[in-house]
Amino acid sequence: PPEKDLILFVGSSTMENWKSLADDFPGKPVLNRGVSGTKTIDLINYKDRLISPYHPKQIFVYEGDNDIGYQWTPAEILAQIKRLFLILRKEKPEAEIIFISIKPSVRRLKDKERIEQANALIKEFAEQQTNTAYADVYHPMFTAKGELYPEHYREDGLHLTAEGYAVWKEVIS
Repeated sequence: PPEKDLILFVGSSTMENWKSLADDFPGKPVLNRGVSGTKTIDLINYKDRLISPYHPKQIFVYEGDNDIGYQWTPAEILAQIKRLFLILRKEKPEAEIIFISIKPSVRRLKDKERIEQANALIKEFAEQQTNTAYADVYHPMFTAKGELYPEHYREDGLHLTAEGYAVWKEVIS
């Protein structure tokens, strides 16, 4: 069974595909429970499988990307994040909860404004909570000219390459 005081990573395919997670954080008890295609509501509905069995000291949450893809508004995304947060806080009161910003991607550039709005709302909410943080992986994914680094993305224009995950590692570290 997973050890106590682990660092739990949950979220959608970007999290699930982070295959180098353990290597990126050597000596840290990380556990990746990402599931492709999930939306924030799915973490709520499947928390008994993805979160409840574990005793994390930290929970890194990456959701919102697929919520954006389903055309949810920033306010709707925030409402689900708040709902998830309250459930996690009640169930894991000692765990630090870190919300990872919704990443930009080639495929979601048309949704840039909504992603930025949702990220701003999530960040503001996280900053108002105790033992809660916000990890901004959004801004470091852009060049100084405001363009995405193409080497950070797979051919599908959505998922990250090793170079993209290196940015996440730096931010989360």
